Amino acid sequence: MGGKALNKYGVFTERKNTNEFYIIAQDIQFRLGMELNLTSATVTCYRTKADHGDLDLLISVDKDIQINWKNYIQGAFKPQAINSNGGVYSFDYHGFQVDFIPIPKQKWETALVYFSFDPLGNIMGKTYHKFGLSYGWEGLFYKYRNPHGTNSENILLTNDARRIFDFGGYDYDRYLKGYDTLEEIFRFAIESKYFDAEMFQMENLKSLDKKRNRKRGSYHLFLNYIKDNDITTKYSFNEDKDWYLDTINLCFPEAQLMVKLRELQLKDEKAKAIADRFNGELAMEWIPGLKGKELGVAMGEFKLWWGNYFESFILNTAPSDIKDNFIAIYDKIILTKKKLNG
Repeated sequence: MGGKALNKYGVFTERKNTNEFYIIAQDIQFRLGMELNLTSATVTCYRTKADHGDLDLLISVDKDIQINWKNYIQGAFKPQAINSNGGVYSFDYHGFQVDFIPIPKQKWETALVYFSFDPLGNIMGKTYHKFGLSYGWEGLFYKYRNPHGTNSENILLTNDARRIFDFGGYDYDRYLKGYDTLEEIFRFAIESKYFDAEMFQMENLKSLDKKRNRKRGSYHLFLNYIKDNDITTKYSFNEDKDWYLDTINLCFPEAQLMVKLRELQLKDEKAKAIADRFNGELAMEWIPGLKGKELGVAMGEFKLWWGNYFESFILNTAPSDIKDNFIAIYDKIILTKKKLNG
């Protein structure tokens, strides 16, 4: 997206005025309907936008139907280059960059809302992040992180756009009317009761987010709008994300958030208990000199030996017996393999 995805191939596309933009969009959408029987939609922008750097085209696809998008694009549009990045297929057509964004049918309505009126979805996403949530084209999720700080599972709260907007303090009925100007989009975002001007500043973004937004012209325009209009609105978020759990659970009871969180916590506790009783450091103590690739192979063979009973064996066996069993299996499998290999 953004009109520069093909530059690395030496292909430089041009901006198109709105009339040219819609002619190209209608041409491609007609062909997708006739040739692949697929529904598609251009990402909605504000009504007075004069020109466009690319065409973002959402395409509704059935999860059971596999389409080789590169082959189709090459055959149908004969572009100079095709770039694939994160499920988005960019190519040139009549000197213009076109981005195909395949969307599963069950996520269609949510995706239409999220991608429309750039950079609104991105702005909203940062607000939800303060609650420990993630908002994207698939819906609103609670991000569960295990004790090691890694994202282990995203729990879907809802993909109902109105409820997503309501939770974030955004007026969905106003959104449905669309916007005449980019400034109207900015004002809409700022009117959320949770808006905090400081959290959008580049110096307050995480490194990956900062890298992405440096390339987004609309995001820089948003920052300029905040600065030029001296917007200093502040909302004090609680840095403890667990503080919001009860509120989230009450707003989205059908997600059964607390039940799922408890299941994940029990799963992590079980994994930690297993790791405490059987790990690489212990294996190296049990068999001096065991290390590197051989260590990995030995631990893998031990797990395979026990199969579906591995976890139960580790959790219900005395540490000394785990050690003896590991050594016995090592002698039986690994050393036997070594002898056979000569």
